[in-house]
Amino acid sequence: MAAASATVEAEALAMTSVTAIDVFAADAKAADAKTGPEWIKLTPRGAFTSRDGRSFIVEPELLVERFNADKVAVPLDLDHATVKKAMFGEAAPAVAWIEELQARPEGLYGRVNWLQPGLDVLTARSHRYISPSLKTDETGKAVWLHSAALVAAPGISMPAVASADLNVKKETTMLKAIARALNLTPEASEAACLSAIGDLGKRVDPKVHEQTLATLSATTTELNMLKAAQRKEKVDTLLEGALTAKKISPAQRESYEALCATDDGLAQVTKLIETLGAGLQASGLDKKTPPDATVYTLSAEDRDIMKQLGVTEEEFRKANGLPAAA
Repeated sequence: MAAASATVEAEALAMTSVTAIDVFAADAKAADAKTGPEWIKLTPRGAFTSRDGRSFIVEPELLVERFNADKVAVPLDLDHATVKKAMFGEAAPAVAWIEELQARPEGLYGRVNWLQPGLDVLTARSHRYISPSLKTDETGKAVWLHSAALVAAPGISMPAVASADLNVKKETTMLKAIARALNLTPEASEAACLSAIGDLGKRVDPKVHEQTLATLSATTTELNMLKAAQRKEKVDTLLEGALTAKKISPAQRESYEALCATDDGLAQVTKLIETLGAGLQASGLDKKTPPDATVYTLSAEDRDIMKQLGVTEEEFRKANGLPAAA
Protein backbone atom coordinates (compact mmCIF):
# COMPACT_ATOMS: atom_id res chain seq x y z
CA MET A 1 0.00 0.00 0.00
CA ALA A 2 2.88 2.34 0.91
CA ALA A 3 4.63 1.55 -2.37
CA ALA A 4 1.50 2.33 -4.35
CA SER A 5 1.05 5.62 -2.50
CA ALA A 6 4.66 6.56 -3.18
CA THR A 7 4.20 5.83 -6.88
CA VAL A 8 1.13 8.04 -7.12
CA GLU A 9 2.92 10.82 -5.25
CA ALA A 10 5.83 10.56 -7.67
CA GLU A 11 3.48 10.80 -10.62
CA ALA A 12 1.81 13.86 -9.13
CA LEU A 13 5.20 15.48 -8.53
CA ALA A 14 6.21 14.80 -12.11
CA MET A 15 3.19 16.75 -13.37
CA THR A 16 4.30 19.98 -11.65
CA SER A 17 7.22 22.42 -11.52
CA VAL A 18 7.67 23.31 -15.18
CA THR A 19 7.57 27.10 -15.28
CA ALA A 20 6.54 29.97 -12.97
CA ILE A 21 5.58 33.61 -13.51
CA ASP A 22 4.93 36.36 -10.99
CA VAL A 23 1.20 36.69 -10.51
CA PHE A 24 1.45 40.48 -10.80
CA ALA A 25 3.73 40.41 -13.86
CA ALA A 26 0.91 41.41 -16.20
CA ASP A 27 -0.68 43.95 -13.84
CA ALA A 28 1.75 45.62 -11.40
CA LYS A 29 -0.89 48.16 -10.33
CA ALA A 30 -3.01 45.37 -8.89
CA ALA A 31 -0.30 44.68 -6.33
CA ASP A 32 -0.34 48.26 -5.12
CA ALA A 33 -4.13 48.28 -5.02
CA LYS A 34 -4.09 44.96 -3.15
CA THR A 35 -6.50 43.43 -5.64
CA GLY A 36 -6.18 40.43 -7.90
CA PRO A 37 -4.84 41.21 -11.38
CA GLU A 38 -7.46 40.88 -14.11
CA TRP A 39 -4.98 39.36 -16.55
CA ILE A 40 -2.10 37.04 -15.66
CA LYS A 41 0.67 35.60 -17.80
CA LEU A 42 0.45 31.81 -17.78
CA THR A 43 3.30 30.65 -20.04
CA PRO A 44 5.97 32.11 -22.28
CA ARG A 45 5.74 31.60 -26.03
CA GLY A 46 7.88 29.05 -27.84
CA ALA A 47 10.32 26.48 -26.48
CA PHE A 48 11.72 26.56 -22.96
CA THR A 49 13.28 24.18 -20.43
CA SER A 50 12.12 23.60 -16.88
CA ARG A 51 14.49 23.51 -13.92
CA ASP A 52 14.47 19.70 -13.94
CA GLY A 53 15.63 19.64 -17.57
CA ARG A 54 12.38 18.88 -19.38
CA SER A 55 11.70 20.72 -22.63
CA PHE A 56 8.38 22.29 -23.58
CA ILE A 57 6.90 24.07 -26.56
CA VAL A 58 3.99 26.48 -26.18
CA GLU A 59 1.94 27.84 -29.06
CA PRO A 60 -0.57 30.09 -27.26
CA GLU A 61 -2.98 30.06 -30.21
CA LEU A 62 -3.34 26.29 -29.93
CA LEU A 63 -4.23 26.48 -26.24
CA VAL A 64 -6.70 29.33 -26.84
CA GLU A 65 -8.40 27.29 -29.56
CA ARG A 66 -8.79 24.29 -27.24
CA PHE A 67 -10.09 26.51 -24.42
CA ASN A 68 -12.69 28.15 -26.67
CA ALA A 69 -13.80 24.76 -27.98
CA ASP A 70 -14.23 23.34 -24.45
CA LYS A 71 -16.10 26.41 -23.19
CA VAL A 72 -15.13 25.49 -19.63
CA ALA A 73 -13.46 27.86 -17.16
CA VAL A 74 -10.05 26.65 -15.93
CA PRO A 75 -9.60 26.33 -12.14
CA LEU A 76 -6.81 28.22 -10.38
CA ASP A 77 -5.95 26.53 -7.06
CA LEU A 78 -3.20 26.47 -4.44
CA ASP A 79 -0.07 24.35 -4.98
CA HIS A 80 -1.67 22.31 -7.76
CA ALA A 81 -4.34 20.82 -5.53
CA THR A 82 -6.41 19.96 -8.61
CA VAL A 83 -3.56 17.79 -9.90
CA LYS A 84 -2.15 16.40 -6.65
CA LYS A 85 -4.86 16.21 -3.99
CA ALA A 86 -7.56 15.04 -6.37
CA MET A 87 -5.49 11.90 -7.01
CA PHE A 88 -6.00 10.93 -3.38
CA GLY A 89 -9.67 11.88 -3.28
CA GLU A 90 -9.03 15.03 -1.25
CA ALA A 91 -10.79 18.34 -1.72
CA ALA A 92 -9.15 20.70 -4.21
CA PRO A 93 -11.16 23.94 -4.19
CA ALA A 94 -10.42 26.66 -6.69
CA VAL A 95 -9.38 30.09 -5.39
CA ALA A 96 -10.08 31.72 -8.76
CA TRP A 97 -11.29 30.89 -12.27
CA ILE A 98 -9.59 31.60 -15.57
CA GLU A 99 -12.50 32.62 -17.79
CA GLU A 100 -10.71 33.75 -20.95
CA LEU A 101 -7.40 33.07 -22.70
CA GLN A 102 -5.45 35.33 -25.05
CA ALA A 103 -2.50 34.56 -27.28
CA ARG A 104 -0.07 37.49 -27.11
CA PRO A 105 3.36 37.93 -28.71
CA GLU A 106 5.11 37.19 -25.40
CA GLY A 107 2.98 34.18 -24.37
CA LEU A 108 -0.35 32.91 -23.09
CA TYR A 109 -2.47 35.16 -20.86
CA GLY A 110 -5.60 34.45 -18.87
CA ARG A 111 -8.39 36.69 -17.56
CA VAL A 112 -9.08 35.75 -13.95
CA ASN A 113 -12.18 35.97 -11.80
CA TRP A 114 -10.71 35.99 -8.27
CA LEU A 115 -12.56 34.41 -5.36
CA GLN A 116 -12.07 35.69 -1.83
CA PRO A 117 -9.71 32.84 -0.78
CA GLY A 118 -7.48 33.75 -3.72
CA LEU A 119 -7.47 37.43 -2.83
CA ASP A 120 -6.59 36.54 0.76
CA VAL A 121 -3.58 34.52 -0.43
CA LEU A 122 -2.43 37.38 -2.69
CA THR A 123 -2.78 39.86 0.14
CA ALA A 124 -0.72 37.64 2.45
CA ARG A 125 1.88 37.26 -0.34
CA SER A 126 2.44 33.62 0.67
CA HIS A 127 1.98 32.36 -2.88
CA ARG A 128 3.37 34.83 -5.37
CA TYR A 129 3.73 32.77 -8.52
CA ILE A 130 1.35 31.34 -11.12
CA SER A 131 2.06 27.80 -12.30
CA PRO A 132 0.05 26.37 -15.24
CA SER A 133 -0.69 22.67 -15.63
CA LEU A 134 -0.06 21.88 -19.27
CA LYS A 135 -0.92 18.63 -20.94
CA THR A 136 1.61 17.88 -23.68
CA ASP A 137 1.99 15.48 -26.56
CA GLU A 138 4.97 13.19 -27.10
CA THR A 139 7.06 15.99 -28.60
CA GLY A 140 6.58 18.22 -25.56
CA LYS A 141 4.13 20.56 -27.28
CA ALA A 142 1.41 21.88 -24.96
CA VAL A 143 -2.04 20.86 -26.20
CA TRP A 144 -4.29 21.70 -23.24
CA LEU A 145 -4.31 24.02 -20.24
CA HIS A 146 -5.63 21.70 -17.54
CA SER A 147 -5.47 24.11 -14.59
CA ALA A 148 -3.22 26.64 -12.91
CA ALA A 149 -2.00 27.21 -9.36
CA LEU A 150 -0.69 29.83 -6.99
CA VAL A 151 2.67 28.54 -5.74
CA ALA A 152 5.45 29.81 -3.53
CA ALA A 153 8.43 28.99 -5.74
CA PRO A 154 9.03 29.53 -9.48
CA GLY A 155 9.73 26.64 -11.79
CA ILE A 156 12.15 28.57 -14.04
CA SER A 157 13.73 31.99 -14.11
CA MET A 158 10.95 34.15 -15.48
CA PRO A 159 9.16 37.28 -14.42
CA ALA A 160 7.15 35.38 -11.87
CA VAL A 161 4.70 32.60 -12.57
CA ALA A 162 5.06 29.16 -11.05
CA SER A 163 4.21 26.36 -13.40
CA ALA A 164 2.83 22.92 -13.29
CA ASP A 165 2.59 20.72 -16.29
CA LEU A 166 0.45 17.72 -16.98
CA ASN A 167 3.06 15.71 -18.83
CA VAL A 168 1.25 13.41 -21.21
CA LYS A 169 3.95 10.71 -21.09
CA LYS A 170 3.68 10.36 -17.32
CA GLU A 171 -0.08 10.63 -17.44
CA THR A 172 -0.39 8.05 -20.21
CA THR A 173 1.84 5.58 -18.36
CA MET A 174 -0.20 5.92 -15.20
CA LEU A 175 -3.51 5.68 -17.11
CA LYS A 176 -2.37 2.48 -18.80
CA ALA A 177 -1.40 0.99 -15.42
CA ILE A 178 -4.83 1.87 -14.03
CA ALA A 179 -6.52 0.37 -17.10
CA ARG A 180 -4.64 -2.91 -16.67
CA ALA A 181 -5.56 -3.03 -12.98
CA LEU A 182 -9.21 -2.71 -13.98
CA ASN A 183 -8.87 -5.52 -16.55
CA LEU A 184 -9.33 -3.03 -19.40
CA THR A 185 -7.20 -2.72 -22.51
CA PRO A 186 -4.12 -0.46 -22.15
CA GLU A 187 -5.70 1.89 -24.71
CA ALA A 188 -8.79 2.45 -22.53
CA SER A 189 -9.71 6.13 -22.17
CA GLU A 190 -9.82 8.06 -18.92
CA ALA A 191 -13.62 8.03 -19.09
CA ALA A 192 -13.64 4.23 -19.45
CA CYS A 193 -11.36 3.86 -16.42
CA LEU A 194 -13.55 6.14 -14.31
CA SER A 195 -16.63 4.20 -15.38
CA ALA A 196 -14.99 0.90 -14.41
CA ILE A 197 -13.99 2.33 -11.02
CA GLY A 198 -17.57 3.43 -10.47
CA ASP A 199 -18.77 -0.07 -11.31
CA LEU A 200 -16.58 -1.61 -8.61
CA GLY A 201 -19.11 -0.61 -5.98
CA LYS A 202 -21.91 -2.19 -7.99
CA ARG A 203 -20.47 -5.68 -8.15
CA VAL A 204 -22.83 -8.45 -7.09
CA ASP A 205 -22.07 -10.40 -3.93
CA PRO A 206 -20.58 -13.81 -4.90
CA LYS A 207 -23.26 -15.67 -2.92
CA VAL A 208 -26.00 -13.73 -4.66
CA HIS A 209 -24.32 -14.40 -8.00
CA GLU A 210 -24.15 -18.17 -7.34
CA GLN A 211 -27.78 -18.26 -6.19
CA THR A 212 -28.83 -16.41 -9.33
CA LEU A 213 -26.98 -18.91 -11.53
CA ALA A 214 -28.57 -21.83 -9.67
CA THR A 215 -32.03 -20.33 -10.08
CA LEU A 216 -31.38 -19.70 -13.76
CA SER A 217 -30.23 -23.30 -14.25
CA ALA A 218 -33.30 -24.69 -12.49
CA THR A 219 -35.59 -22.43 -14.50
CA THR A 220 -33.92 -23.51 -17.75
CA THR A 221 -34.33 -27.19 -16.84
CA GLU A 222 -37.98 -26.66 -15.98
CA LEU A 223 -38.56 -24.81 -19.24
CA ASN A 224 -36.93 -27.58 -21.26
CA MET A 225 -39.09 -30.19 -19.53
CA LEU A 226 -42.20 -28.16 -20.25
CA LYS A 227 -41.23 -27.84 -23.91
CA ALA A 228 -40.59 -31.59 -24.11
CA ALA A 229 -44.00 -32.35 -22.59
CA GLN A 230 -45.71 -30.00 -25.02
CA ARG A 231 -43.88 -31.56 -27.94
CA LYS A 232 -44.85 -35.10 -26.82
CA GLU A 233 -48.49 -34.04 -26.64
CA LYS A 234 -48.27 -32.70 -30.20
CA VAL A 235 -46.51 -35.87 -31.40
CA ASP A 236 -49.11 -38.14 -29.82
CA THR A 237 -51.95 -36.13 -31.37
CA LEU A 238 -50.26 -36.20 -34.79
CA LEU A 239 -49.48 -39.92 -34.83
CA GLU A 240 -52.79 -41.03 -33.36
CA GLY A 241 -54.51 -38.99 -36.03
CA ALA A 242 -52.33 -40.61 -38.70
CA LEU A 243 -53.18 -44.07 -37.37
CA THR A 244 -56.88 -43.30 -37.32
CA ALA A 245 -56.68 -41.99 -40.90
CA LYS A 246 -54.84 -45.17 -41.92
CA LYS A 247 -51.84 -43.10 -43.12
CA ILE A 248 -49.38 -45.10 -41.05
CA SER A 249 -49.45 -48.53 -39.49
CA PRO A 250 -49.00 -49.23 -35.79
CA ALA A 251 -45.66 -50.81 -36.59
CA GLN A 252 -44.46 -47.48 -38.03
CA ARG A 253 -45.53 -45.37 -35.08
CA GLU A 254 -42.35 -45.86 -33.04
CA SER A 255 -40.13 -44.85 -35.96
CA TYR A 256 -42.15 -41.71 -36.64
CA GLU A 257 -42.12 -40.84 -32.94
CA ALA A 258 -38.31 -41.03 -32.89
CA LEU A 259 -38.16 -38.61 -35.80
CA CYS A 260 -40.23 -36.12 -33.79
CA ALA A 261 -37.65 -35.84 -30.99
CA THR A 262 -36.91 -32.22 -31.97
CA ASP A 263 -39.07 -29.30 -33.02
CA ASP A 264 -37.59 -29.44 -36.51
CA GLY A 265 -38.22 -33.19 -36.70
CA LEU A 266 -41.82 -32.73 -35.61
CA ALA A 267 -42.34 -30.09 -38.30
CA GLN A 268 -40.90 -32.38 -41.00
CA VAL A 269 -42.99 -35.39 -39.94
CA THR A 270 -46.10 -33.21 -39.85
CA LYS A 271 -45.48 -32.12 -43.45
CA LEU A 272 -44.76 -35.72 -44.51
CA ILE A 273 -47.97 -37.11 -43.00
CA GLU A 274 -49.98 -34.33 -44.65
CA THR A 275 -48.79 -35.63 -48.03
CA LEU A 276 -49.68 -39.27 -47.29
CA GLY A 277 -52.94 -40.79 -48.48
CA ALA A 278 -54.84 -43.47 -46.60
CA GLY A 279 -52.74 -46.59 -47.06
CA LEU A 280 -54.78 -48.99 -44.96
CA GLN A 281 -58.30 -49.75 -46.16
CA ALA A 282 -61.02 -50.87 -43.79
CA SER A 283 -60.98 -54.64 -43.53
CA GLY A 284 -64.41 -54.96 -41.97
CA LEU A 285 -62.96 -57.17 -39.28
CA ASP A 286 -64.33 -54.89 -36.59
CA LYS A 287 -67.80 -56.11 -37.49
CA LYS A 288 -66.91 -59.78 -37.93
CA THR A 289 -67.34 -62.36 -35.22
CA PRO A 290 -64.62 -64.97 -35.41
CA PRO A 291 -65.91 -68.53 -35.57
CA ASP A 292 -63.49 -69.50 -32.89
CA ALA A 293 -62.76 -67.14 -30.03
CA THR A 294 -59.16 -68.19 -30.00
CA VAL A 295 -58.38 -68.73 -33.69
CA TYR A 296 -59.14 -66.57 -36.72
CA THR A 297 -58.05 -67.49 -40.19
CA LEU A 298 -57.10 -64.58 -42.41
CA SER A 299 -59.02 -64.23 -45.64
CA ALA A 300 -57.51 -63.67 -49.09
CA GLU A 301 -58.59 -60.05 -48.80
CA ASP A 302 -56.72 -59.71 -45.50
CA ARG A 303 -53.59 -61.11 -47.05
CA ASP A 304 -53.83 -58.72 -50.03
CA ILE A 305 -53.94 -55.80 -47.57
CA MET A 306 -50.94 -57.21 -45.70
CA LYS A 307 -49.02 -57.44 -48.95
CA GLN A 308 -49.88 -53.83 -49.93
CA LEU A 309 -48.78 -52.49 -46.57
CA GLY A 310 -45.72 -54.69 -46.30
CA VAL A 311 -46.61 -55.92 -42.82
CA THR A 312 -46.36 -59.39 -41.34
CA GLU A 313 -49.33 -61.47 -40.30
CA GLU A 314 -48.43 -60.92 -36.66
CA GLU A 315 -48.36 -57.14 -37.17
CA PHE A 316 -51.65 -57.26 -39.05
CA ARG A 317 -53.38 -59.32 -36.38
CA LYS A 318 -52.06 -57.05 -33.63
CA ALA A 319 -53.17 -53.87 -35.48
CA ASN A 320 -56.69 -55.25 -35.94
CA GLY A 321 -57.14 -56.74 -32.49
CA LEU A 322 -57.08 -60.37 -33.74
CA PRO A 323 -55.72 -63.26 -31.73
CA ALA A 324 -52.34 -64.60 -32.71
CA ALA A 325 -52.18 -67.43 -35.23
CA ALA A 326 -52.10 -70.92 -33.85
